[in-house]
Amino acid sequence: MIEQLILSIAISWLVVKIIKTIAEWSRQKKVDWKVLLYDGGMPSAHTALIVSTATAIYLELGMSIVFVLSVVVALIIMNDAMKVRKTTEEQSKVINKLTQGKNYPGLDEHVGHTPMEVLIGLLLGIAIPIIVYSV
Repeated sequence: MIEQLILSIAISWLVVKIIKTIAEWSRQKKVDWKVLLYDGGMPSAHTALIVSTATAIYLELGMSIVFVLSVVVALIIMNDAMKVRKTTEEQSKVINKLTQGKNYPGLDEHVGHTPMEVLIGLLLGIAIPIIVYSV
């Protein structure tokens, strides 16, 4: 049912944001609510959302053209997170250092993902819909 698909996606997003906040809290020893708005970090929310969508589509429709398309989109998003957005993050850090102290607003440094962050997002994106559909 469409409700389970939507619930799977929503729960995946919520779980990832909670994990991200806890991970940042354990690193900084303080709660930083801005983490909820970060695109980068552990785990990858983009990956969890698209993989939970693909998993829920599979659980709804089985092997179908829509499922195959969702897997292709998931692979593109995961590749983008690890390569394009990670490169953007690294460039942002360098540019921010070079422009420090100047009248420059600075670039967001929380946009990319390591392979491990994407892997954890992938695992959550598979597990959460399976749990939702089994309950």
